[in-house]
Amino acid sequence: MFIAHLFSIVLPVYAIVAVGYLYSRWRNPDMTAAYQINMTLLLPAQLCHVLSDKSFRLAEFGWLALGGVAIVAGSGLLALPVAKLARLSWKTFVPPMMFTNSGNIGLPLAVFAFGEKALPAAVVLFLVENGLHFTLGTYLMDHRAR
Repeated sequence: MFIAHLFSIVLPVYAIVAVGYLYSRWRNPDMTAAYQINMTLLLPAQLCHVLSDKSFRLAEFGWLALGGVAIVAGSGLLALPVAKLARLSWKTFVPPMMFTNSGNIGLPLAVFAFGEKALPAAVVLFLVENGLHFTLGTYLMDHRAR
């Protein structure tokens, strides 16, 4: 029962990804324009829609945002000794352990798993992770980067 429910949540997202992958292998399309439209128009529109909803109260998600920060930072702190033990460059190993694809995969999975009522919480976690990705992640890679 649980496995069937899990597959009903995850399978549609991975099926779409698989179709896209197979199509790209077959036709090799230039996805630059679609990517730019998605990142500069559609994703901000979705975030604005969720954040402007009258039922959304940012203060209600303070602990969730703090938990998101703890998970991102904690993942980095756990990955650092692993990178040292495996003799890997920490700049290559640690950031991917800290910053996951919470937008393209995480938001649809949250909606499939928990319904539309979970979208505000998923957006808060997405904003926290992306904020850390572009501030802390950039700082970790190059302390002089702006």
